[in-house]
Amino acid sequence: MKNFKRKIVTALELPKDIMLNLPVVTATGREELMISNHKGLTEYGAGHVQFSTSIGAIKIFGTNLILREITAESVVILGGIEKVVWGGGK
Repeated sequence: MKNFKRKIVTALELPKDIMLNLPVVTATGREELMISNHKGLTEYGAGHVQFSTSIGAIKIFGTNLILREITAESVVILGGIEKVVWGGGK
């Protein structure tokens, strides 16, 4: 069913992030990261933040990470962003 829906969305040239509820990660340099379409905060530590998404976890590693804004739809993370990992690995 997922492949069928993906094929329809692609064939009709519809926005995948909206139609398939895919996360969108936007980086502004190495100092700001915005994640849209997340499912919630799952980990928050001194050097990392992790969010659940429809395709698995997204884990952000860095220094002085701050959650500037968090809503049901998106989150903005500030700090020295060093690495973004899909799947929550290290």
